[in-house]
Amino acid sequence: MSTGRRAGERDEGHEALLSVFGRPLLDALDGETGREAARALCLLADADSSVTRPLATRLVERLSDAEDRRPFLRTLATLADDDRAAVRAALDDCAAGRSVRAAIADTDGWSFTELADGGTDVAGAVRQVVETDDVRDPGPGVAQRAGTVEGPAADPDPDRAAERERRGDPAAIDRRDRLARAEQSRAFRAISLLGAFDDLTVVEPEQAVRYGSVLRTHATLDGEERGVALRLFDLPDGADARTQFAASVAETLAQWEGVTDHDGVVTVHDWGDYPRPWVATPYLDGSLADRGRPSVERGLREATHLAGALANCHHNGVVHGGLDPKAVVYPATSIDGLPAPRLDNVGLMDAVRAHFEPSAYLDPRYAAPEYFSREYGSIDAATDVYALGAVCYRLLTGRPPFTGDYDAVRRRVLEARPPAPTEVNPRLPDGVDDIVAKATAKDKLRRYETAAAVRRDCWRLVQSLD
Repeated sequence: MSTGRRAGERDEGHEALLSVFGRPLLDALDGETGREAARALCLLADADSSVTRPLATRLVERLSDAEDRRPFLRTLATLADDDRAAVRAALDDCAAGRSVRAAIADTDGWSFTELADGGTDVAGAVRQVVETDDVRDPGPGVAQRAGTVEGPAADPDPDRAAERERRGDPAAIDRRDRLARAEQSRAFRAISLLGAFDDLTVVEPEQAVRYGSVLRTHATLDGEERGVALRLFDLPDGADARTQFAASVAETLAQWEGVTDHDGVVTVHDWGDYPRPWVATPYLDGSLADRGRPSVERGLREATHLAGALANCHHNGVVHGGLDPKAVVYPATSIDGLPAPRLDNVGLMDAVRAHFEPSAYLDPRYAAPEYFSREYGSIDAATDVYALGAVCYRLLTGRPPFTGDYDAVRRRVLEARPPAPTEVNPRLPDGVDDIVAKATAKDKLRRYETAAAVRRDCWRLVQSLD
């Protein structure tokens, strides 16, 4: 919008914009599509920041007649995170004799006069209204395993952690501050507003993981309390690159969600791209990279399960593209105590490698030759078959197919063959060597045609052990 327009022209433009787009979205805010309406309103303000003040004014005006004030207050809080001055000005506008002033002034926990006079943080005050307006028992916290958090280790006993904080323990105080920062971050507040969860609460500080960072949270989804891993993706440099990346990740997350009907794929509870790409999944109990070698039978069963999950992805037109031991994860709980592995980060490498160095997100020891040389073709389903064979090698031998620094691994992937699995683990049945060799053939035409064929041969070996 040109900065040379007169104030009257700007006001008319705002009114037209809000009349066309804002009014129906405000009408929908406390309905079944409220989250989508809230997201659209925030995007509207993002597209034209001068709309924020009149939009905030309309949100406050709607509060007096709203049965459920929370959608309006949460949207207002999200706008305040981005443009505090505009929201404060809107509140001042409403304080100048509008009837809504009394309705908000009577709300426990928020003095409207104090807020309008600048005595209280806008976003904090709005957040306080949300919390006092709808007090719920969040249920027991879910603690992260000690030693997995960057910085001080998490205390699995919440009462003991609280006692350490009361005693002034520096680590406990630091953890509390990091939790508070996480919950006040723009990304978390936006996801709380726009996501499918109720009562979203951070229970562990932010932790660096592949593709970005993760917050362990406690939430309610469809009336059921869940432990949720909220993953926030790294962003490339540059506005255009970020826009392209966000669109690509959003497409990938939709595809990932579409293949979670198989129990060998990590469940996607919810996902979005505002204000940065994110995905919510269940808690996971580490990856194959963190585990030792299982028994022969267990290793073959897990290989069979992973092959079936990958075959389901390919059947639905989805290429994983980044399969290695860190992409093979295990649920946090299981009835029999031996949870089957699941494929994680499905399809994300395709979005990531266009903007980041692939070797930072994929272990090169498990990468197919086509990742190192275009002579071997493009990244496709056959690439996944190679990676599956390399992961099977790790499951059955306890070691990667190749070792060494990046240059040495690259050279060996392109030129050499690893030791046969039975040379590393003599207890393996002879058929393992043929399966792994065929899956990891350097020439795509010599590999298994499908992951389903790998599953078939692995299952035959499992049955031969009975």
